[in-house]
Amino acid sequence: MTMPRPHLAVVLPPLGLANAALAVALLTAAPASAQSLPQADLEKVDRVLRQQETGEAQNGALSRHGRAQAEAPLAPVSPPDPFQPAPGGPCFQIRTIVLSGFEAFAKKPEGYRDLVGRCATAADIGEALNRVNAHYQKAGYITTRAYVPEQDLADQALDIVIIPGRIEDYVYADGTPADARLHAAFPASAGSLLNLRDLEQGLDNINAPRSAKGKFQLLPGKTPGGSVVQVLVEDQRPWHADLTVNNTGFSSTGETKAAANIGFDNPAGLNDQLGLSVSTTPFDQRGRRYSDAGSLNWSVPFGASSLGIELGASAYFFILPGINQSYPVEGRSLYAALSAEQLILRNRSGKLYAYGSLKLSGSRSYIDDQEIESQRRRMTVLSLGIRGQRDLAQGTLTFDLGARAGLSAFGAHVFDKSSVETQFRLASLNLGFEHPLARDVLTYKGALTAQISGDILPSTEQINIGGWSTVRGFHDDSMYGDTGIYLRNTLVFDAWQGDHASLALNAGFDLGYVKPSRLRNWSQDHLIGISLGADVRIGDHATLSMQIAHALSRPDENPPHANPAFEAGRTVGYLGLKTEF
Repeated sequence: MTMPRPHLAVVLPPLGLANAALAVALLTAAPASAQSLPQADLEKVDRVLRQQETGEAQNGALSRHGRAQAEAPLAPVSPPDPFQPAPGGPCFQIRTIVLSGFEAFAKKPEGYRDLVGRCATAADIGEALNRVNAHYQKAGYITTRAYVPEQDLADQALDIVIIPGRIEDYVYADGTPADARLHAAFPASAGSLLNLRDLEQGLDNINAPRSAKGKFQLLPGKTPGGSVVQVLVEDQRPWHADLTVNNTGFSSTGETKAAANIGFDNPAGLNDQLGLSVSTTPFDQRGRRYSDAGSLNWSVPFGASSLGIELGASAYFFILPGINQSYPVEGRSLYAALSAEQLILRNRSGKLYAYGSLKLSGSRSYIDDQEIESQRRRMTVLSLGIRGQRDLAQGTLTFDLGARAGLSAFGAHVFDKSSVETQFRLASLNLGFEHPLARDVLTYKGALTAQISGDILPSTEQINIGGWSTVRGFHDDSMYGDTGIYLRNTLVFDAWQGDHASLALNAGFDLGYVKPSRLRNWSQDHLIGISLGADVRIGDHATLSMQIAHALSRPDENPPHANPAFEAGRTVGYLGLKTEF
């Protein structure tokens, strides 16, 4: 009687989101013909595989809780699989490994080469496949799997097959086929490799409009390695608005400012956003002073790219006291900007974007109805840069490294005798760091802004320090120039949280520097200020903000040939109320 030859089955444990148990049938090296796993066992393994796929896909949905939320971690590792081979057992001499199916990726995976030249057990091979799968998971290919097909190891050559995970289709949760909104949101189209980073980017695009809340799950497809991305989108009211009143205006054009913003979500059905903003000084007599501004902007994402268009205008008027009489002074400006952004890298801990914009602007000023020709500007500015975000163990770092250049295109010009250069060059750097402290009730927020240029810049391109958004402790007085830097440090303490209100306290310490130039200098080239404040959140729709700031160091003298020293009080206050609808 002929005794049946032994066989060995290996099923790998799951590895994160949408993972599946994989069957590995290994044949003992023998001079006889190949041996195989019984069909009944193969069917049993296949049933386990599909149950695992369906269960993990349903548990793998990701949703957004805010634009700045850190990336969601991968699904936890499941309990040990009953088909995982136990350590030990017969080993198989492996002289070479034949890898196939990896061609869809940039390079071969890691984790399997140490099997060569050794006698490996089924458990050793299973661990190697786990490492290969972990390699793909780390890169975001969460449905790509490696397995060992049924084979004869008499030639000591181990075949490992990679089944690339691919997207078969997108579909809404109610079964509706994907439309332009879904196709525009996700960078990867049907048939592409399934990468978690692409799905996260698509979800970010869907959730970009304030009224949308989306999540997705993966369903098993019809082909090996195929998955259907099922997307659930809950749309609320497609518009939102807010009204802000504060005292950030200036004594010349009006101290109390009011601003209104209204946004419309998804007007073109492409996860796009349309926004309208207006501001004015509502409590001043229009015949004596005012400051008005308005803008219209539209942005739309296309997978890993986005486009934006913005139009804006502003106007001001005030009465300038003279020695013998007063003069009316007014100014107007217009601008149009086109911007584009491309995601160039996204992984578990960060994102990196490249961006560019082209801005056309023009401004004119008048005194007593006569144009001040030296103030006439028509500028064309090109901006290029990279920006990104990285999650660190200590907090979140954001950065923006850019360059701007004035172009002669589109009729750019200034007054012939003006010292301002239309074809200027400058480089800028913005860094932000947020670090939770003391059980997450205390947070440090730091911001560094720097700019360098060897040209004489127009006022719109200069760096300005001294104000509520730069160095606190200053309002009517500020320093400005072509090259400078400032650092803002803020501690935020979540003091109290109630059912219908909350209180957050903050303290700030800021300092800044502006490089003197032949056109402007002060008795000192730096500012230092401190601040204390509170934000009271009332219900879900209103926030009252209060700040008091003090100038610790500022120019106090008026040396010859220098700009006037700071003449406003050293202590300034801010009061603002924002209401959301």
